[in-house]
Amino acid sequence: MKRNMDALYSQLKSFGHVKANESLAKYTTFKIGGSAMFLVEVEDAEKLVGLLNFLVGEGVEYLILAGGSNLLLPDEGVDGVVIKVKSEKLKVKSEIIEAEAGVLLGAVVNLAAQNGLSGLEWAMGVPGTVGGAVRGNAGAMGCDTKEVIKAVEVWSDGEIITCGREECGFAYRESVFKHSKDVILKVFFELKPGDKAQILATMQRHLKQRIGKYPPYPSAGSLFKNIKLEKWPGDKTKLPPLFLERGTVPVGWIVEQIGVKGFTVGGAKVSDEHGNFIINFNKATQKDVLAVVEEVQKRVYNTFGVQLDPEVEIISNNTLSLCK
Repeated sequence: MKRNMDALYSQLKSFGHVKANESLAKYTTFKIGGSAMFLVEVEDAEKLVGLLNFLVGEGVEYLILAGGSNLLLPDEGVDGVVIKVKSEKLKVKSEIIEAEAGVLLGAVVNLAAQNGLSGLEWAMGVPGTVGGAVRGNAGAMGCDTKEVIKAVEVWSDGEIITCGREECGFAYRESVFKHSKDVILKVFFELKPGDKAQILATMQRHLKQRIGKYPPYPSAGSLFKNIKLEKWPGDKTKLPPLFLERGTVPVGWIVEQIGVKGFTVGGAKVSDEHGNFIINFNKATQKDVLAVVEEVQKRVYNTFGVQLDPEVEIISNNTLSLCK
């Protein structure tokens, strides 16, 4: 067995920097997760394609890890190869920005602003990578990623294909990529010309809105998907006007109404600053977080009759999937 592990280690080195028995907690914003058998850091799409083809050919389980900002990993670690995707390869041509999946979303936001391109101001301060943003249709300030996507290049069972926006199956915090083994390689953002000073001012305004709103502890961001207005069973006329304008009822507000802020299990608790954040305030485990999730879901359902669905990807070794 050791000989096979040694052979795999040697083969993986041709695709990127390899670390054996590497703790995964430091690669996620939640700071939760055991060790990976191997972690491979891949810095460009060509190497990523080669690695994926190799692993599939060898029948080796793998997990894609990019920014790690919307992810809850298992305490026992991952019994397979974890691929850490990171890249700085992006370019702008006219109104199109082309970025590899491992590029930080913030880098695309800044490049757009520098070139007087509007459409991504809402993403100022949003963590994670381009690939993760597309996969989960990340959003903020009433906007989301799908609005600025022209096309996405993906690895699909050994082939490289390009999907137009309509083929991506975007929905609220959803895309077809969350339900397949396809891996995003490159993203083409389609933006609009705008006034550079105005774009920068809007970005700063959004950033100020974020400051102080989110807890100063490790978390995975918003844990649950907000509730679409049409699915709200209560009297909609009693909701704040902003909810009616944006068409969603924020989970943070729902949690405040039932007084579940501060609920704690082990090292995990519902944040005092934001009701849709579960924080790791004292060496929390995945088990701790899931216990808090279950309690919040139960109380919200018993009070309002709505089911909260996780926005964060919860990974176990029984359901290894491609994630952000």
